[in-house]
Amino acid sequence: MSLSITPRGASRKGRFPISLNHPLDHKLIGYTAAASAAGVAMMALAQPSHAEIVYTPTHQRVTAGGSVALDLNNDGITDFTITSIFNPSCISGPECIYQELIVSPNGRNRVWITSGGQSYALALPAQTKVGPGGNFGLAHAKMDRCKATRVSYYVSGPWNGAKDLYLGLAFSIGGQPHYGWARLSVTVEGKRCDVLAVLTGYAYETVPGKAILTGRTSGTDVVSAVERPETTLGVLAQGSVGLVAWRRDEDAAHCQ
Repeated sequence: MSLSITPRGASRKGRFPISLNHPLDHKLIGYTAAASAAGVAMMALAQPSHAEIVYTPTHQRVTAGGSVALDLNNDGITDFTITSIFNPSCISGPECIYQELIVSPNGRNRVWITSGGQSYALALPAQTKVGPGGNFGLAHAKMDRCKATRVSYYVSGPWNGAKDLYLGLAFSIGGQPHYGWARLSVTVEGKRCDVLAVLTGYAYETVPGKAILTGRTSGTDVVSAVERPETTLGVLAQGSVGLVAWRRDEDAAHCQ
């Protein structure tokens, strides 16, 4: 490939090409190629990815002795099970009743739990960020419990009397971590110790590793949009050498 210049004053009829010297010719060609490649790369990097919340409204009752399967991403696989179960460890005689509400993760899924010796599933208020750094546990976690005998009665747990509070949940889709929430209200009916719950909705974040706010049911957020204002034609003017240096900087930034 060669570039030609028409001298000033020459007529169209008498135009003739003047070849530039070979090194300059190649530098200009390299600059054009580098600018084109870098432009394409910058356009690709500038495309933002979007986070999306998938929300499922529902109204499912967890009755005494019953359970509800929670499938956060509606793929037919149970991610968590919420159960109201009679605990057989009541040792105060035949008139003792001991019932618990528990949430059980499936596989390696996790529930946000309280800290301390007796870990309960935390009852989160709205607008709580559920994501990396949360105190998640793998085993099933108690939500509420009730014990009644002929002479005593007590209810304990962070979900006692809860109205529209949230479970913080971590689960896996295709081996990638995702975060979500489930909204419940909990009641205990009298000295029968019937621990009951109503699941009124659940949601999860489709972008792996991205946190979600409890109670948020819709909307998209821009996750990332790479902007490098310093990558201008001044850098591109360095030709392929400048492009290599720019790419080296990009790689270093991603490794930090």
